[in-house]
Amino acid sequence: MILFLLCGGAVLFVLFSEARWPYPPLHVFVESLGAFTALLTAALIMMLKVYERLPARYIWIVAALAGMGVLDGFHALSDELQRFVWLHTLAMLCGGVMATLIWLPESVARRAVACRVPLIVVAVALLTGGATLLQEPALPMLNAAGGFTRQAGLMNGAAGMLFLLAAAAFMFGKPPGTGRDNGIFIGHYLLLGVAGLLFPFSTLWDLIWWHWHLLRFVAYAAVLYYLFLLSRSEERQLLALNTELEQQVQRRTSQLSNELKARKRVEKELKHQATHDPLTGLYNRIALERRIADDLARATRYHHSLSLFMVDIDHFKEINDRYGHASGDRALRSIAIELERSLRKTDYVARFGGEEFLVVLPETPLVMAVELGERLLRLVSSHPVRLEGGSVHVTISIGVASYPEIAKEWRELLDAADMAMYQAKHDGRNCLRTARSEVN
Repeated sequence: MILFLLCGGAVLFVLFSEARWPYPPLHVFVESLGAFTALLTAALIMMLKVYERLPARYIWIVAALAGMGVLDGFHALSDELQRFVWLHTLAMLCGGVMATLIWLPESVARRAVACRVPLIVVAVALLTGGATLLQEPALPMLNAAGGFTRQAGLMNGAAGMLFLLAAAAFMFGKPPGTGRDNGIFIGHYLLLGVAGLLFPFSTLWDLIWWHWHLLRFVAYAAVLYYLFLLSRSEERQLLALNTELEQQVQRRTSQLSNELKARKRVEKELKHQATHDPLTGLYNRIALERRIADDLARATRYHHSLSLFMVDIDHFKEINDRYGHASGDRALRSIAIELERSLRKTDYVARFGGEEFLVVLPETPLVMAVELGERLLRLVSSHPVRLEGGSVHVTISIGVASYPEIAKEWRELLDAADMAMYQAKHDGRNCLRTARSEVN
């Protein structure tokens, strides 16, 4: 594209060297658009925080664009020819000087970043442009007899050489960057440099004059388009990074949720192990005493009855001796299942000792407890226990005690049920005795 623009300019110079096109509104529009583009490009570089991935030397690019944009804006507002040329020349010199500072060491650029150099350049450009428009400063003679003076040509030519020097910095890789970055800024400064060098060969409103205006505008637009593509690339990268972070958060959340579930499961298992017998899965003695204390307190408060079964498996030692301890464990589990299956939802059972079980019947008077116990005897005796060597009929002996008929304290109630159970064994087993009948 650069070669096409340069070759087009050469053709215009040869074929239409005498042509003139005086159209001030178009010139104002082109210069205003160029100034806006330069300032927008500088702002975009700052907003995109390009310094995080580009060298600190790019601060000079921002300063050059900002200074040229401000001075070109004043140039577009000027209608007096002398000010008109002076402001354009200042814009070119300011941009050229700032651009060549790209050759300075990185440490100088970092200090420039810290000192907010672009803001200083903008402030100086605003003061200079405002003073030029509002007052009558002693300006060098840059325009005479419809053309530009030798002094104007030398100043703009010098600015063009400075831009070419900045392009050489990118061409030889002075600021370490990507090939695409260097290529964009090489083209940017080449176009500005050629525009400065063409200035001495042009006169006001001729085609060469319009041509170097076009070169300057294309130089601004190329960098702006590059930054637009860069912002889109950064946006895509941020979107991909955000998606990846969301996936990581979801994975971590799922992992934490699974860990929490596993911890709750372990806590539940530990709590179950602390309160339940490992062989039968029934309450152990510690959990039983804690719960029955609450039930007795509730029965006392609301004047309810409460009954206990002390249950012992008949001839359990013979099962162990004849079939082995594994079969004895199976018999214990079978009786535990039968006890739980036969009780109401409000009742509960615990393994109290080796082959002893304690059944708690809240809000159950003695008469009803005896009925439940008799039914339990029949159920257990009618369901043989399956063992590895066959099956065996197992019976139980039950002792019943009730609150408040027999006792009002937990230990007294337990002892009464225990004594009644031993009485049932003494009377031939596979039967039920109450603590009241024991007392009688």
